[in-house]
Parts: sequence; structure tokens; C-alpha cells
Amino acid sequence: MTAGTKSAASPSCQWLACAECDALFRRPHPLPAGSSVFCLRCGALLCQPLPEHLDAPLALALAGVITLLLAHLFPVIGLEVQSQMHGITLWGAATHLYDEGAWILSALIVGTTLIFPAAELLAICYLLFPLRMRRIAPGFAMVLKALQSVKPWVMVEVFMLGVLVAVVKLAGVGTIVAGTGMASFFALMALLAGSSLTFPMQSLWEVLSPVPSEMDHQSDESFLTCK
Repeated sequence: MTAGTKSAASPSCQWLACAECDALFRRPHPLPAGSSVFCLRCGALLCQPLPEHLDAPLALALAGVITLLLAHLFPVIGLEVQSQMHGITLWGAATHLYDEGAWILSALIVGTTLIFPAAELLAICYLLFPLRMRRIAPGFAMVLKALQSVKPWVMVEVFMLGVLVAVVKLAGVGTIVAGTGMASFFALMALLAGSSLTFPMQSLWEVLSPVPSEMDHQSDESFLTCK
């Protein structure tokens, strides 16, 4: 049993593990141009060749870095009370929580809305810039693993949901004005989603796959599943 491809490929003894069902398949190498490898058990994508153009994820990541800076530099919301406008930035809110003793909540806000998104966007730029010039960045595998670990902690959308709840509760106190920071966070959500969708994670792992020797070649029919 071997992984299904859109075109024929030579088998090797390297293994491809399905992230969805844990099935193991022998890796076809080299992968024919324009073909993708799918799991025969569940149909999940196992690997695909690196796209010729990496401009889309790279552009989205660069735009995300700029938008992230705007989101933290400008007020998220403004509260007008007795003709006085009070702007609230995310960094100011985190600092206030820290001063009040809620340092865990403050750290979570800074981490999930600044540190982790910045790490994801900068890692994408670090990996893709050299690849556009046909080079592999130093520490490529380490950065790619770190990127996979950071992704689940990017929770900008959760923060925005909390902001909307706070806006509803503060509506009776004064006039709420959406700031540049809030618009930037909404834009950041879209850019993060776009960069995640266009980022060729599986293809980048294929860049590091060594070419197997002839001694490693075995039958297409051998397979192993892990449960």
C-alpha cells in the first residue's frame, strides 16, 4: 500500500506519516513536478512540491508585521466620558493589569496578541525570503518546528471577541469609539488567516528531505500503520 499521487513516482524507503490518521507510507522520490501525495486511508495531503512562487504568503506576512505594529501603537477603543476622550491601547491595558497584580492575565494578553503573532510572521519571512533566492536559511528545520509550535498560541480572534464583549458592557458608561488599533487587529486576523492558508508547510519539509540511496528502495506494497 502506498500513498496516492496524481502522477507516477518512484518509491523509496523513507516514510511519510499522515498527520490525520497516523498511517505510514513509503515516500516517493523525487516527486514529479505538479503532483501531490495523498493518504490512501483518509485522503489527507501528505506532501507536495514547493510552489514556484512564494510571493503570496511572504507578502501577507510582511503586511501582517506592519499591521501588528499599528495594532499595538494605536488605541484599540476610545471611551468618551463627560466630553473627555480616553484612548486605550493594548499595551496600556496589559501594563494596567500588571500593576493591579494580574500579571498572568497581562502576560497572556501580550503573548497571544503580540509575541506569538510576531514570532509566526517573522518566522515566515525568515524562511521564505532565502527560498525566493534558491537558498535555505540557517536553522531552517528549527525555525519551521518552532513555527508549528507557535501557531496554536496565536489567538488574535479570541482577543477581538473579548474586546467586542467589553465594548457592549461599556456602552452604558460613555460613548465608545473604535480606534485605529481595532481596525488593525481585524486586518491582522485576515492577514494571519491568509498567510496560514498560503504557507506551504508540507512543501517546506520536503526541502529538507534527503535523497535516498538505491539500497533503500523497496517494494511499493510494504506499508505500516501506527495507532
